[in-house]
Amino acid sequence: MSAIVDDPKLVYRRTLWFYAITTVPSTALFTFFANYYFIYATDVLLVAPAVVGTLLAVARIYDGVSDIAIATWSDRLESRHGRRRPFILAGGLLFCLLWMLWLVPQDLGTNGTILWILIALILVQTAATLRYIPIQALGIESGEGAKARTLFGILVPFLMIPVIVAVNFGGQSIINAPDPRAAVLPWVVGGSLLITLLTVACYPLLKELPARHRDVERNVWKMLREVIGVGYHRQLIAVQFAESFAFTSLAFSVPYMLRYVIDRPDMIAVMFITYMIVQRIVGFAWYRMIPRWGMQAIWSKGLKLWLVVFALVPLVPVIGFEFYLALGVLAGIAGGAAAVNYAMLGDIADYDANVSGRQRQGIYMTIYRLVGNVGGAATGFALGWMLQLSGFVPNEEQGRETIVAIIASSSILPIIGVVIGIAILARYRLYHNEGMSDGKVELATSESTGFGSRATA
Repeated sequence: MSAIVDDPKLVYRRTLWFYAITTVPSTALFTFFANYYFIYATDVLLVAPAVVGTLLAVARIYDGVSDIAIATWSDRLESRHGRRRPFILAGGLLFCLLWMLWLVPQDLGTNGTILWILIALILVQTAATLRYIPIQALGIESGEGAKARTLFGILVPFLMIPVIVAVNFGGQSIINAPDPRAAVLPWVVGGSLLITLLTVACYPLLKELPARHRDVERNVWKMLREVIGVGYHRQLIAVQFAESFAFTSLAFSVPYMLRYVIDRPDMIAVMFITYMIVQRIVGFAWYRMIPRWGMQAIWSKGLKLWLVVFALVPLVPVIGFEFYLALGVLAGIAGGAAAVNYAMLGDIADYDANVSGRQRQGIYMTIYRLVGNVGGAATGFALGWMLQLSGFVPNEEQGRETIVAIIASSSILPIIGVVIGIAILARYRLYHNEGMSDGKVELATSESTGFGSRATA
């Protein structure tokens, strides 16, 4: 059977299956990375926190540049194997090097260790770009309407809940092990190889739709100017920056809050698991509210809940762990609302396709991911330097200045970003001005197959 088929539902189902099957090991390793790498790098690899934050920021900036290059190439590629499939295969092969982030040789010295980590981060970011962007672009292209597109964004994360639970408990045991380097070795090596093997085995499952460009695509820089020039797009990515800044702030600061502020390092895994389970389950509740509220209102409500979470963080040292855990639950409810933003991005790509005559889902997915990475990089950079300047010493009791820095990095800074995001989203007018559905009408009139009709301008 050809890799190119003119059946959106078949492409959607195959992409969703491929995404689910191959995502088990990648979810495990990236969850471990997102939740534990910062503190692993400072407390195990003994890299200064400011250096760790800077390395993460540099890697994410590189990721943004490579995202644009790969997404543009994918949008413009003409191949009998499809526009997206070859990149997904290449990314899966490159994932076999993911172990390099953790297994840093101990005799490299300070500069050698920093260089090794930077190279590893670049390789991992490249692999993630090659895999993630084409899969998400396929979801946008083949998913018809708010329901299918939102489901694509929440179903696989929901199925990964058992993996998330196991990884967080495993990650906590690795961080607290007498020899964390030895403890992490079999998991990161096995996980890296498993991603590659599953990608190769499941690759024939993937199918694509034929490219439907009405006009010939412009050169890369003109295309980027046109895509970024869409006012609705600029508004949406600004809100995405605020959301990612908030989420990454929570992820990076949790181990430091529990280990150094409230002295409950045994609860790191519990905190992460609570947030992620709530976020994935509640995502379906938000999803079911699309017919009543619409996607824009749902995302706005989620951002306002984030605001409450960050405003209450300074009370954690006074009230204790139970209060912090309750904030984790509230954060999970807030984070679940962001499930709709994938479908909203798809609507902007549809709007642009109707205006320009060009299918640019890859570059839209790239810019959106780039903004999320920049938000995360800003958080990591700020946390690293705040810890460094406050006198942070790994594995020791921290002074008052460091405690204040940890709390501020997970409260004051993200509050600023979220307030800006709420204000921008309130002025978002795509659905009103262009006569497009934000899910309310579309879901109410969807066919019995479960797929709504594609929103059009």
